Amino acid sequence: MIDIRFAKTTDTQNIRKFINSHWMENHILSRDKDFFLYEFQDNEDINSVIATDNQSNIYAVLGFIKSSTNNSDIWTAIWKAINHKAHPMLGVELLDYLRNTNKYNRLISNGINSKTIAIYDYFGFYTNYLNQYVIINNNIQNFNILKISGIAHLKKVNLIENSQYSLIKLKESELDFDFDSQEFIPHKDENYFIKRYFNHPIYIYDIYGIYKEKTLTSIIVMREVALENSKILRIMDYLGDEKDIAYITSKIYQIIVNKGYEYVDFVCFGFDNANLKKAGFLKINLESAEVIVPNYFSPFVQENIKLNFMVDTKEINKLRMCKADGDQDRPN
Repeated sequence: MIDIRFAKTTDTQNIRKFINSHWMENHILSRDKDFFLYEFQDNEDINSVIATDNQSNIYAVLGFIKSSTNNSDIWTAIWKAINHKAHPMLGVELLDYLRNTNKYNRLISNGINSKTIAIYDYFGFYTNYLNQYVIINNNIQNFNILKISGIAHLKKVNLIENSQYSLIKLKESELDFDFDSQEFIPHKDENYFIKRYFNHPIYIYDIYGIYKEKTLTSIIVMREVALENSKILRIMDYLGDEKDIAYITSKIYQIIVNKGYEYVDFVCFGFDNANLKKAGFLKINLESAEVIVPNYFSPFVQENIKLNFMVDTKEINKLRMCKADGDQDRPN
């Protein structure tokens, strides 16, 4: 008999063994217990739905990550089921179990496999993909990470200078969400930001406040990614007034020039194309190889990658998703 339930900390070892045996051998979640607990532990709970038999053997796992403390939207993370004669659709059963619980709010997944889109369509979920934007460092002629056919896209962009706006790196004690009056999907709270970016056990994030005069109006999160002797800057999250970004990209561009980054990119959904164009970003055609801005670095894949997502909501106009949402910015 199969029991589908939420996992407890006592299930940690069995879940990690299952990931190693059936998801990926030597995956970081199976080999690094501390990182697994960082990602999924929630007091005495493990943020996962599991299917077990009466001998505690695991047949399926569906992990998730909370975006806030209360009434949280959740991103699915690890989703894997193995064959069970009595439950041929066991993975779907776990998804249905998680969707119908009253413990959490909206269900989201970032970076879904295109082969699973039909399943999400069956459930009535909204599916789409994240866009990718880039500002290229015009002081660099030879690129190792970026790949460009021709030089048409190396023309200098006009970045707006506005002395009313400043970009200031924030400490944890300076994090302030008072500006976040608009309800976006997913909703992220201060505790989520502290855990996800300030306290990440492996990656180092730079969290900046965007100030209009002396008032904090937005927060932007960035991370350096290095590959051999080259490096880039990635915008991983953005919270607040998206119109602000047009007035601080000149300052971000100065960072990429000073530190020798090939470019800064922004992978996102729900941001207005006109605002990002005004900010100096070039929108990448993910179906073309004319400009290749890689998305995967561990291992490195020098291709344009389309990041599909799903969300269980009809309020599409409220969607705002970024590269680091869910488990998309995680060491493998």
